[in-house]
Amino acid sequence: MTMKNILMVAGEPSADRHASQVIRAVRTLDDGVAFFGMGGPAMEASGMECVYSMDELSVMGFSDVIPKMGRILKVYQGLTHLMKQRNPDIVVLLDLPDFNMRIARRAHAHGFRTLYYIAPQAWAWRRSRAEHLSKITNGLAVIFPFEEEFFRSFGVNARYVGHPIMELAREMAEVSWPPKRIALLPGSRSHEISQILPVMLEAKRIVGEKHPEISWLLPVAPGLEPGDIEKLVDGDIELTGELPEVDLAMVKSGTSTLELAVRGIPEIICYRTSRINYCIASSFVKIPHIGMPNIISGKRIVPELIQHEFTGTRLAEFLLRFIQDRSLFCQTRNAFSHMRDLLGTKKASQGVAQWICEMLH
Repeated sequence: MTMKNILMVAGEPSADRHASQVIRAVRTLDDGVAFFGMGGPAMEASGMECVYSMDELSVMGFSDVIPKMGRILKVYQGLTHLMKQRNPDIVVLLDLPDFNMRIARRAHAHGFRTLYYIAPQAWAWRRSRAEHLSKITNGLAVIFPFEEEFFRSFGVNARYVGHPIMELAREMAEVSWPPKRIALLPGSRSHEISQILPVMLEAKRIVGEKHPEISWLLPVAPGLEPGDIEKLVDGDIELTGELPEVDLAMVKSGTSTLELAVRGIPEIICYRTSRINYCIASSFVKIPHIGMPNIISGKRIVPELIQHEFTGTRLAEFLLRFIQDRSLFCQTRNAFSHMRDLLGTKKASQGVAQWICEMLH
């Protein structure tokens, strides 16, 4: 039997996890498929040949790209050469739009069919990307219900496959009020942690003085060394692996905000970047919220502390509100339940795998 080859490119820890689910799902439908390209440990564990590590593209924000442009260009050129050399049956790209849309353009130019999974957030900024996707992709697997209609209006062959986090979502977690266990989630990369964690630690100090009975936990993201984190935190913070059972969380804007929400854990969303990154992004972004629970719900259901608003004092104020106000705590949980209903119960990896097999056959 002739093996079919798929070039897959992912560049973020969350995309690595989602891609690994797709790889496994494809192989349940067709065991004659080989995957190669760029990814992380989860994709490699699923059997993909990772020619390039996603760590090669570890950047955050506009200003971070410039000093690493040489390395990014080297990976881009390497992947395009690999594409022409191995002649894949399909190219599957996950997220990472600034990089992957260029890969999609090259794939299209060389006649390779391309499926893009986890769409660029063109509904938030740079809408021109939506029209461009209609010209360089054969399909766009979107993960938010509203995205299907949005991208189709630009001529994109878009299909809502469900959100991959819902595959991991159990029933909403049992939580305690007042909260007894609070998580700090400062991000998955060292440069994010340097911006976010010190402010979270200040908020923890303020709240801890009023509520010494509270336990504090910090999940260490894959790829980070626990020893490096230990040097930065107080001795009474428990370092964990996966997100533990907690009652409340402070979390950097990103995928983890949605993971907490589908588990029903109230949260405060935080974000800070360099001034130049913030000024550039602010001039482009056209939506009122940055947290995914708020974007999906169409309103602010959890607090967001962004840039200059993100201080230890302000963060502590919001933590204390959740600790002291049971109605706010329960209201947030109810809003999360409604948000889960909006996302539905589709299994995203199975939807993407089925689409891949349709394209292969």
